[in-house]
Amino acid sequence: MNRKPIYTSFGIVIHGRGIGKLVGTPTANLKVENEKQLPENGVYITRIFLDNQIYYGITHIGTRPTVDNDTDISVETHILNFSRDLYGSKIEIQLFEKLRNPMKFDNLSLLLEQIRLDCLSVQEFWGIDYSSSRLTIDIKKHLVKVDGKEVFLSTKEFDVLYMLYSNPEVTFTKEEIYQAVWHEPSNGYCHAVENTVFQIRKKTATIVKGLTFIKTVAGYGYKYNPAGTK
Repeated sequence: MNRKPIYTSFGIVIHGRGIGKLVGTPTANLKVENEKQLPENGVYITRIFLDNQIYYGITHIGTRPTVDNDTDISVETHILNFSRDLYGSKIEIQLFEKLRNPMKFDNLSLLLEQIRLDCLSVQEFWGIDYSSSRLTIDIKKHLVKVDGKEVFLSTKEFDVLYMLYSNPEVTFTKEEIYQAVWHEPSNGYCHAVENTVFQIRKKTATIVKGLTFIKTVAGYGYKYNPAGTK
Protein backbone atom coordinates (compact mmCIF):
# COMPACT_ATOMS: atom_id res chain seq x y z
CA MET A 1 0.00 0.00 0.00
CA ASN A 2 1.39 3.39 -1.02
CA ARG A 3 0.93 5.60 2.04
CA LYS A 4 1.66 9.30 1.78
CA PRO A 5 3.03 11.21 4.79
CA ILE A 6 1.29 14.32 6.07
CA TYR A 7 4.62 15.87 7.12
CA THR A 8 8.26 15.25 6.29
CA SER A 9 11.36 16.81 7.80
CA PHE A 10 15.03 16.28 8.51
CA GLY A 11 16.24 16.75 12.06
CA ILE A 12 19.35 16.63 14.21
CA VAL A 13 19.16 14.54 17.38
CA ILE A 14 19.86 16.75 20.39
CA HIS A 15 20.20 16.05 24.10
CA GLY A 16 16.96 15.51 26.00
CA ARG A 17 16.13 14.85 29.64
CA GLY A 18 16.28 11.06 29.36
CA ILE A 19 12.71 10.56 30.58
CA GLY A 20 12.02 8.04 27.82
CA LYS A 21 14.62 5.69 29.29
CA LEU A 22 12.73 5.70 32.58
CA VAL A 23 9.75 4.06 30.88
CA GLY A 24 11.72 1.82 28.54
CA THR A 25 10.99 3.87 25.44
CA PRO A 26 14.03 6.07 24.74
CA THR A 27 13.36 8.89 22.30
CA ALA A 28 15.39 10.88 19.82
CA ASN A 29 14.83 14.56 20.62
CA LEU A 30 14.88 16.41 17.32
CA LYS A 31 15.70 19.89 16.16
CA VAL A 32 13.76 19.83 12.89
CA GLU A 33 14.50 22.00 9.86
CA ASN A 34 10.97 23.22 9.14
CA GLU A 35 9.78 23.75 12.70
CA LYS A 36 7.27 26.45 11.75
CA GLN A 37 5.45 23.98 9.50
CA LEU A 38 4.96 21.31 12.17
CA PRO A 39 1.48 19.74 12.23
CA GLU A 40 -0.75 20.18 15.27
CA ASN A 41 0.41 18.78 18.60
CA GLY A 42 -0.11 15.07 19.00
CA VAL A 43 1.33 11.56 18.71
CA TYR A 44 1.92 10.34 15.16
CA ILE A 45 2.74 7.09 13.41
CA THR A 46 6.20 7.65 11.94
CA ARG A 47 8.59 6.27 9.36
CA ILE A 48 12.25 7.04 10.00
CA PHE A 49 15.17 7.06 7.58
CA LEU A 50 18.58 6.65 9.21
CA ASP A 51 21.87 5.52 7.66
CA ASN A 52 20.09 4.25 4.53
CA GLN A 53 17.80 2.10 6.67
CA ILE A 54 14.05 2.38 7.25
CA TYR A 55 12.63 2.19 10.77
CA TYR A 56 9.19 2.72 12.26
CA GLY A 57 8.04 4.42 15.43
CA ILE A 58 5.97 7.17 17.03
CA THR A 59 6.61 10.88 17.22
CA HIS A 60 5.30 13.14 19.98
CA ILE A 61 4.89 16.82 19.16
CA GLY A 62 3.99 19.18 21.98
CA THR A 63 4.64 19.80 25.65
CA ARG A 64 5.30 17.00 28.17
CA PRO A 65 2.73 17.58 30.91
CA THR A 66 3.43 14.27 32.69
CA VAL A 67 7.12 15.01 33.32
CA ASP A 68 7.39 18.80 33.53
CA ASN A 69 5.55 22.12 33.30
CA ASP A 70 7.69 23.41 30.45
CA THR A 71 5.63 25.19 27.79
CA ASP A 72 8.19 24.65 25.02
CA ILE A 73 7.13 22.46 22.11
CA SER A 74 9.40 19.47 21.55
CA VAL A 75 9.61 16.84 18.82
CA GLU A 76 10.53 13.38 20.12
CA THR A 77 10.63 10.15 18.14
CA HIS A 78 10.68 6.67 19.62
CA ILE A 79 11.99 4.05 17.18
CA LEU A 80 10.64 0.53 17.56
CA ASN A 81 13.11 -2.28 18.19
CA PHE A 82 16.08 0.11 18.38
CA SER A 83 18.49 1.17 21.13
CA ARG A 84 21.47 3.03 19.63
CA ASP A 85 22.56 6.42 20.92
CA LEU A 86 21.70 8.81 18.09
CA TYR A 87 22.95 12.08 19.57
CA GLY A 88 24.24 14.30 16.76
CA SER A 89 22.79 12.11 14.00
CA LYS A 90 20.70 13.52 11.17
CA ILE A 91 17.50 11.60 10.50
CA GLU A 92 14.45 12.02 8.31
CA ILE A 93 11.00 11.57 9.80
CA GLN A 94 7.75 11.11 7.93
CA LEU A 95 4.54 11.50 9.91
CA PHE A 96 1.44 9.63 8.87
CA GLU A 97 -1.67 9.04 10.97
CA LYS A 98 -2.30 11.01 14.16
CA LEU A 99 -3.03 8.62 17.02
CA ARG A 100 -4.03 11.00 19.80
CA ASN A 101 -3.51 14.37 21.44
CA PRO A 102 -0.81 14.89 24.10
CA MET A 103 -2.04 13.64 27.48
CA LYS A 104 -1.10 14.08 31.12
CA PHE A 105 -0.78 10.90 33.19
CA ASP A 106 -0.75 10.57 36.96
CA ASN A 107 2.44 8.50 36.93
CA LEU A 108 5.07 7.01 34.64
CA SER A 109 3.50 3.54 34.72
CA LEU A 110 0.32 4.89 33.14
CA LEU A 111 2.41 6.77 30.57
CA LEU A 112 4.20 3.50 29.73
CA GLU A 113 0.87 1.73 29.25
CA GLN A 114 -0.25 4.33 26.72
CA ILE A 115 3.06 4.29 24.85
CA ARG A 116 2.78 0.51 24.53
CA LEU A 117 -0.66 0.93 22.96
CA ASP A 118 0.70 3.63 20.64
CA CYS A 119 3.51 1.29 19.54
CA LEU A 120 0.99 -1.49 18.99
CA SER A 121 -0.93 0.86 16.68
CA VAL A 122 2.28 1.47 14.74
CA GLN A 123 2.84 -2.27 14.33
CA GLU A 124 -0.74 -2.77 13.12
CA PHE A 125 -0.44 0.20 10.72
CA TRP A 126 2.71 -1.19 9.08
CA GLY A 127 1.90 -4.90 9.45
CA ILE A 128 4.77 -5.58 11.86
CA ASP A 129 4.52 -8.79 13.90
CA TYR A 130 7.06 -9.57 16.64
CA SER A 131 5.21 -12.57 18.03
CA SER A 132 6.73 -16.04 17.98
CA SER A 133 4.81 -19.22 17.31
CA ARG A 134 5.13 -20.30 20.93
CA LEU A 135 4.83 -17.17 23.07
CA THR A 136 2.18 -14.51 22.55
CA ILE A 137 1.41 -11.37 24.52
CA ASP A 138 -1.86 -9.44 24.45
CA ILE A 139 -0.81 -6.01 25.70
CA LYS A 140 -4.39 -4.77 26.03
CA LYS A 141 -5.36 -7.66 28.33
CA HIS A 142 -1.95 -8.11 29.98
CA LEU A 143 -2.18 -11.73 28.87
CA VAL A 144 0.80 -14.02 28.25
CA LYS A 145 0.42 -17.46 26.67
CA VAL A 146 2.91 -20.20 25.86
CA ASP A 147 1.65 -22.80 23.41
CA GLY A 148 -1.86 -21.44 23.99
CA LYS A 149 -1.70 -21.83 27.79
CA GLU A 150 -1.83 -18.77 30.02
CA VAL A 151 1.19 -17.85 32.11
CA PHE A 152 0.42 -15.78 35.21
CA LEU A 153 3.04 -13.08 35.74
CA SER A 154 3.38 -10.28 38.25
CA THR A 155 3.31 -6.70 36.98
CA LYS A 156 7.11 -6.38 37.02
CA GLU A 157 7.55 -9.79 35.38
CA PHE A 158 5.14 -8.79 32.63
CA ASP A 159 6.91 -5.45 32.13
CA VAL A 160 10.36 -7.05 31.84
CA LEU A 161 9.17 -9.75 29.45
CA TYR A 162 7.26 -7.27 27.28
CA MET A 163 10.25 -4.92 27.09
CA LEU A 164 12.37 -7.74 25.65
CA TYR A 165 9.54 -9.23 23.56
CA SER A 166 8.75 -5.94 21.83
CA ASN A 167 12.42 -5.28 21.00
CA PRO A 168 13.59 -8.68 19.70
CA GLU A 169 16.70 -7.32 18.00
CA VAL A 170 17.94 -5.43 21.06
CA THR A 171 20.10 -6.69 23.91
CA PHE A 172 19.44 -4.73 27.11
CA THR A 173 21.76 -4.33 30.07
CA LYS A 174 20.40 -5.09 33.51
CA GLU A 175 20.75 -1.40 34.32
CA GLU A 176 18.60 -0.43 31.32
CA ILE A 177 15.91 -2.93 32.29
CA TYR A 178 15.85 -1.76 35.90
CA GLN A 179 15.60 1.88 34.91
CA ALA A 180 12.79 1.18 32.43
CA VAL A 181 10.67 -1.08 34.64
CA TRP A 182 11.29 0.39 38.09
CA HIS A 183 11.36 3.98 36.75
CA GLU A 184 14.51 4.99 38.60
CA PRO A 185 18.27 4.69 38.13
CA SER A 186 19.65 1.29 39.16
CA ASN A 187 22.69 2.71 40.99
CA GLY A 188 24.33 -0.66 40.45
CA TYR A 189 21.48 -2.59 42.07
CA CYS A 190 20.34 -5.21 39.57
CA HIS A 191 19.37 -8.13 41.80
CA ALA A 192 15.71 -7.27 41.26
CA VAL A 193 16.15 -7.71 37.50
CA GLU A 194 17.98 -11.02 37.91
CA ASN A 195 15.29 -12.35 40.25
CA THR A 196 12.49 -11.20 37.94
CA VAL A 197 14.09 -12.91 34.93
CA PHE A 198 14.49 -16.07 37.03
CA GLN A 199 10.79 -16.03 37.89
CA ILE A 200 9.75 -15.49 34.27
CA ARG A 201 11.88 -18.41 33.15
CA LYS A 202 10.52 -20.58 35.94
CA LYS A 203 6.90 -19.81 35.10
CA THR A 204 7.21 -20.28 31.34
CA ALA A 205 9.08 -23.55 31.88
CA THR A 206 6.09 -24.95 33.82
CA ILE A 207 4.14 -24.91 30.55
CA VAL A 208 6.82 -26.66 28.49
CA LYS A 209 9.89 -27.97 30.27
CA GLY A 210 13.15 -26.48 29.06
CA LEU A 211 11.65 -23.42 27.36
CA THR A 212 13.35 -20.09 27.98
CA PHE A 213 12.33 -16.97 26.11
CA ILE A 214 14.98 -14.79 27.72
CA LYS A 215 18.56 -15.33 26.63
CA THR A 216 21.47 -14.28 28.81
CA VAL A 217 24.15 -12.41 26.87
CA ALA A 218 27.29 -13.03 28.88
CA GLY A 219 28.92 -9.90 30.24
CA TYR A 220 26.11 -7.67 28.96
CA GLY A 221 22.49 -8.45 29.83
CA TYR A 222 19.40 -10.07 28.35
CA LYS A 223 17.77 -10.54 24.96
CA TYR A 224 14.45 -11.97 23.80
CA ASN A 225 14.64 -15.50 22.41
CA PRO A 226 11.63 -16.06 20.11
CA ALA A 227 12.26 -19.79 19.66
CA GLY A 228 12.20 -20.44 23.39
CA THR A 229 15.11 -22.85 23.12
CA LYS A 230 18.21 -22.84 25.29
